[in-house]
Amino acid sequence: MGVEAAVPLQLKRGAGRPVPLDQFAKPRRRVSANAVLGMGLWGLLWLGYNTDLGHVMEPNFPTNTMDLIHGVRAFFPMLAGWFACLMILARSNRLFPWIIGPLGLILLYAVTGLVSSATLSIDPTDALYYGANYLAIVLVLLAIVLVEDPLPDLRRMLGLTWIVGTILTFGLLGSIPFLGSQVVGVTEANPAGMVAYTRVVGIMGMTGTRNTGFARYAAISGLVALRGFMRKGNSATRIIWGIVFSASMYALIIANGRTEILAFVASLAVLLGAERAKRFAYFLVGTGAAILLGLRGFYSGFYFYLLRGRPIDLTMTGRTKIWAEGWHLLWKSPWMGFGFQADRYYLSGWHLHNAFLHVLLQSGFLGGGAILIGLAIVWYYLIKYFILHQPSDKSLIPPEIPAVFLFVTISSIMESTFAFFSAAWLLSAPIVAYVMALHRHLRRARAKAAWEKLLRSRLPKHSLQAAGSREGIEVVPPLAAGDTEH
Repeated sequence: MGVEAAVPLQLKRGAGRPVPLDQFAKPRRRVSANAVLGMGLWGLLWLGYNTDLGHVMEPNFPTNTMDLIHGVRAFFPMLAGWFACLMILARSNRLFPWIIGPLGLILLYAVTGLVSSATLSIDPTDALYYGANYLAIVLVLLAIVLVEDPLPDLRRMLGLTWIVGTILTFGLLGSIPFLGSQVVGVTEANPAGMVAYTRVVGIMGMTGTRNTGFARYAAISGLVALRGFMRKGNSATRIIWGIVFSASMYALIIANGRTEILAFVASLAVLLGAERAKRFAYFLVGTGAAILLGLRGFYSGFYFYLLRGRPIDLTMTGRTKIWAEGWHLLWKSPWMGFGFQADRYYLSGWHLHNAFLHVLLQSGFLGGGAILIGLAIVWYYLIKYFILHQPSDKSLIPPEIPAVFLFVTISSIMESTFAFFSAAWLLSAPIVAYVMALHRHLRRARAKAAWEKLLRSRLPKHSLQAAGSREGIEVVPPLAAGDTEH
């Protein structure tokens, strides 16, 4: 085998100064079939959100056209899971490396919850339905990553996810004038003079959102919009992003979700801190703004806004009592839990409102511990690649990814975000697959750079030059391992 075949050279035809390959303009990559499939299946999961088996279980189903629509789309997540299974079988030769990582641990959580749903749940039919929907999320992610380089496809799936979150924000915000007093309460504790979605009101045959859900959509769309506004581009695009950000901030304020607001502030700091080149400038501007706000009495007003004019509630609106009951219940089946929706069946219909405890209650320490370990691994790589050791190609690490994931993680203290088939998990689950795909991508890049460096050290320099001269090509030394990743 010749030198040309043995060494993947970086070459530039013609005379002149050698130019590294990463300085050439990258061609626009077409949307792959895998990306189309991924977005289609993820769209099916979203279309199956906010419905249940109750529609089809009614003896007189369907009562009207809307009831028929909700009954049919209740099975869309399982349909997506079925297609994902077929894709996984066709790509099974790539499955093992992904199973031993966070996606495999989340899969263990889902499977364990399904087993306990079938054997221990009071209502196995309903529990298995929600467990199958949750399993479908993991299966779709596994199906999409089983290609050579899933990063671009997952990036497009994340783009679709951000679009859905923005649509939900604008849809709920736009419906307020039509629903009026049904969803809006008047209060002096809010700068806007009102709080939106304080009462759950059904919309088009679906269960309505609470103010915390509304705030969650608004915060995520706001983080994504701010990143779009900060990105270099034409004026019209930045104006659009600015409008989206402003509307999202207004929605976040009138939703008055206290946990969501605090999580948004922390995520905003991560979003700005991830921009290493501008980190010091952001720090100076942030410090100056913080001092000015303090002089204007902002913090006392913000404190009053968060508490809504009431004393500090150490019970967190009664959540600590429910957490204690859930923890006591867990020890009756500590290893397997009680299946999906266990809090609704065993805690007098109450929602547990804590994802970390909720996963243990549903899948025990076996499944719940698995997903918590998986998410901890994701956080390790988020901190490593997005904050501490950023790769040279900054397009691989959009700062909205750690910001959104931090927001969902903090929200998980007061909400069961990633514990069941929910909008919060649909908005953040693709991040798990993206971060692990990024890790594999960078690891392969390091290995390739190290291999090229080893070959260069073993081959005489004149052999490389001779290979280039035969083709009329000027040889450029390969990138060192340190140039691939800082």
